[in-house]
Amino acid sequence: MEPELLALGRRPLLIVSDYDGTLAPLTLPQAEALPLPELLLLLEALRDHPRHAFWILSGRRREELVGWLPAGLSIIGLHGMEWPGEPLPQIDGVEDLKARIPPYPGRFLEDKGVALAAHYRQAPDYLVPQIEAMLLSLPVPAGWERLRGKRVVEFRPRGFGKGQALERLIQQDPNRYPVFLGDDVTDEEGFARVQALGGVGIKVGPGPTEALYRLENLEAVAELFRAWIRGDVRGRVDPQLR
Repeated sequence: MEPELLALGRRPLLIVSDYDGTLAPLTLPQAEALPLPELLLLLEALRDHPRHAFWILSGRRREELVGWLPAGLSIIGLHGMEWPGEPLPQIDGVEDLKARIPPYPGRFLEDKGVALAAHYRQAPDYLVPQIEAMLLSLPVPAGWERLRGKRVVEFRPRGFGKGQALERLIQQDPNRYPVFLGDDVTDEEGFARVQALGGVGIKVGPGPTEALYRLENLEAVAELFRAWIRGDVRGRVDPQLR
């Protein structure tokens, strides 16, 4: 791991992390995608850190994550549409989109109320190109857009996204250095925005990316978090983290 990445923990950080594939293994949407046990301890330490601030920025609904994570974590859901203490925007179009997507092997439509994810992680590999082409060519309602991820195509209203959410967080917390961790194509807009605003993006796993840094897997994420925690609170961290 690059020494300059580890050394970031010496300064106050605004740490923003994706969830699936970054803090927890990728699973089917309806399954419980629990973080590694070690990461749960580290998230508690980051939540209570005297200098760093920690946020989760996920495509999932906040209510899904609350039951799997330590209490009191700051969570933004639906790619930046769902903020703590704020009502969801009133948007129509999900039912229209669901009606436009034909059946396909391994189909799972994740209805998020104000967005829709068409998953095909269970589809046979030989059908994936055909399914992707179909989902990427479907007409979408006016004011909507689509975003391709790992065996998923997300449909969401325009005007939202992880890039916009990160910019809002940075504006709210200008005295901390912003860092964004993610693993998917849907995180690339976040990498671009955080780096344009002077911070860094960290890609977890393989694949092309605009992020300045890369971590191999979730275990490397845990190693990095541990280093950042130790950088400022040596002697206060739970012994299990040492």
